[in-house]
Amino acid sequence: MKKYNAIIIGLGKIGMLNGFDSKRIQPASHVEAIMKNPDISLTGVCDFDSNLTNTFRKKYPEVENIYESLDELLKNLISKEKHIDIISIATPDNTHTQILELLLKKFHNTTNNLIIFCEKPITPDLKSAKNIQGLIQNTNIHIVVNHIRRWSTIWKEVISLADKIGEIRNCVYYLSTTPENKTSSQIRDGIHIADTISWLNIAKKTSIKRLNVPYHVYEFHLWGTKGKIELLESDKILNLYQIKNSERFEGFKEMYLAYTKTIGESYLKNAYDEFVDFLDKKLPSLSTNIDDAVTATEVFEKYVYDPTVN
Repeated sequence: MKKYNAIIIGLGKIGMLNGFDSKRIQPASHVEAIMKNPDISLTGVCDFDSNLTNTFRKKYPEVENIYESLDELLKNLISKEKHIDIISIATPDNTHTQILELLLKKFHNTTNNLIIFCEKPITPDLKSAKNIQGLIQNTNIHIVVNHIRRWSTIWKEVISLADKIGEIRNCVYYLSTTPENKTSSQIRDGIHIADTISWLNIAKKTSIKRLNVPYHVYEFHLWGTKGKIELLESDKILNLYQIKNSERFEGFKEMYLAYTKTIGESYLKNAYDEFVDFLDKKLPSLSTNIDDAVTATEVFEKYVYDPTVN
C-alpha cells in the first residue's frame, strides 16, 4: 500500500499534458511523477477546464476523485479520515496567491508534515511572495516552489565543483525564448536564472545575454581564477575547465577540459523522491523552501528582469 496521499490542482502542461510528450524525459508532469512513484497515491485532481478533466479521466481511470472546482476538491477529500501529505499546484502564475492563501488557512492547524509543491514562480511579484511567506505560522507546512534545478544532479555537481575554479569572477547566461513561452512573462524562465545565481550567490557577477535567434538556446558559463564551468544544451552537458601552462605561448596559461559529464533525468521524479524521503524522516529538510522562493523573486526583479524586453 502506498504511504502518502497527494492531490494536484491544475492539469495543464506541467500538471498533466507534458506527460504525453514523447520527446521529453519522463516523468515530465506532476501526474506522471506521482503515478509512477511507488510510495505516493494520487488521491484526487481538479481543473476548471472540462476538456482537461475528461482527458485525465480517460487516461487515468483508476483515479476516482476528479473535480472542476477547488472548493469541491477540498470539501470532499480533506478530512480526518483522508490525510493529505502533498498538494501540487500546477495552475497559472496569477492564481498561485489565492490558492496558497486558501490552503494555508485550511491547514493552519495541521499536526502532520504537509508539502505544498507550487509551480514557479511562487507569485508574480515580490510583494505578494513576501505576503505568502508571512502567512506561514505552522512549521509543519512546507511550501516548496518548483525551481526545478534544485533537484538536478548536474546542477548539484556545479555547486560542488565551484571551488575548483577559484574565485568566481564572471557568470553569463545565454538564452533565447522558446516558442511555447514567447508570449509569457519574463519571470517564467527568468526565475530559474534568479534561483541559480542566488544559490551560488553570484547575482552581482552575472550578466544575461538574450539571443535574437529562432531556436532554443540555454547555456550557463561560470569563470573563475582557476578555470571555468559551463552547462550546455539546457543543462544536459557539464564541462569543467582548469588551467595549465600554455603549449602555444611562453608565459601564458590556458584552460583545458578536465572533466565532462552528460546526463538526462527527470527533475520532477527527483523532487517527489525527495518528498518521500523527507516524509519518511530520512532527510532533515528539503532542498529548497519558501525563503529561497522569496529570495529568487527578489533577485529576479533586481538583476534578471529587463524592462526593455517585450
